[in-house]
Amino acid sequence: MGKVKQRNRVRHRANPLEKEVKPPNNPELAALREKRILPVVKDLQSPDQNKRSAAARAITNLIEDEKTRKLLLREQIVKILLEQTLTDSTLDTRCDGWGILQNLVLEEEADFCIHLFRQDILTAIDGAIKSVSCSSTHLRSVIAYSE
Repeated sequence: MGKVKQRNRVRHRANPLEKEVKPPNNPELAALREKRILPVVKDLQSPDQNKRSAAARAITNLIEDEKTRKLLLREQIVKILLEQTLTDSTLDTRCDGWGILQNLVLEEEADFCIHLFRQDILTAIDGAIKSVSCSSTHLRSVIAYSE
């Protein structure tokens, strides 16, 4: 019988889930990334509510252009939306996050929807539905109490 080899499956990265985003080779796209994409992505992750809302609205406008949309996808905007924006404490920012995802789905091919499914978008949708139904139930009880 043969011997079983021990495999060393340790990765040599600090955080194996975090991928390094490579800047584009094209100088035009690199300048566009530095000038428009990175500041908006940084503001979307800001602790300031006004910056987050403004960044979400700016991203909604940037999605219409194919070059900026592809750059946003390279910056892992979907991961940021799922982990931070859709779970934000303010309703406006959450709504803007859903709007960004809706625009991405409309602009991208069908395989983008498969990507969202693999990123567990259904859990986020389920949470949003429960939040809305809870809010509507609360609103009905307030209206019934006031009558």
